[in-house]
Amino acid sequence: MTNKRKSIDELRDLGDALDESILGASDAEVSEELASLGVDPGKVAGEMDAIAEEAKRLAGKPRLARAKDAVSAFRSKPPNAIPGDRTGLRSRLQTMRPGRSGGNDGLMMAARKGKGISASDEEGAVDDLAQLEALESEDPEASRE
Repeated sequence: MTNKRKSIDELRDLGDALDESILGASDAEVSEELASLGVDPGKVAGEMDAIAEEAKRLAGKPRLARAKDAVSAFRSKPPNAIPGDRTGLRSRLQTMRPGRSGGNDGLMMAARKGKGISASDEEGAVDDLAQLEALESEDPEASRE
């Protein structure tokens, strides 16, 4: 090992030892050390808290931007359901609704307190059925489970 490399490693080891010494010190030891240097420990604690809060705020901005981009990307994707025959899906949905033959009384009515579903809820249910059919066509074994 060259002398330069050895010196760099020694400096790194010294820095690590200083870090461990500071991190391993109790609050009382740190306060005593700061007071012996003529520094107000309360002021230092306040400054360190402010630095930590600013770091959190600055770190949060990129995370928020990434989350907003992910939401935009998700919303811009077309639904993975195959358009197919929506009329057939609607009739299938009607057979699942309460009061129809087939023993499905109460299906989709728990959140409606006995009232009919809204147009947007019906569209969502038709989309769900389309996605289900698409998944079943991809993996016919899954529908048997």
